[in-house]
Amino acid sequence: MKKSYKQLMNDIAQMTSTANKIRKEEIAHVKKAIQSKMAEYQLSLHDLGAAGVAAYASARKSISDSKAAAGKAKAATKAPAKSKGKDKRSVVKPKYKHAKSGATWSGRGKTPRWMADEIKAGKKRDSFLIK
Repeated sequence: MKKSYKQLMNDIAQMTSTANKIRKEEIAHVKKAIQSKMAEYQLSLHDLGAAGVAAYASARKSISDSKAAAGKAKAATKAPAKSKGKDKRSVVKPKYKHAKSGATWSGRGKTPRWMADEIKAGKKRDSFLIK
């Protein structure tokens, strides 16, 4: 006997629901395995060259490069601005340095991603102090 359209749609809905449940269970097992290996070898997403991390860093670099180019173009067309006084903001020397990338951080504001990843991997913040 042939199944009706309604019966087939119900079967599809049930199979889709079952497939989604099984997929979630499999993903949970895979995540645990990956997290275990990353912890064992002290790896971060950046170390793995994860697409999201690399794309984020690349996008930030291209945005800052385009802003710098735009700033240079504006500066070339404008007359030099007259200074109305000393800038009240001071430049803070870096306090922490990442040995692998050479990135620095003053210790102010949000902890940079490279340091947060290293701390999660078990390193101490003091190990990045510039001496």
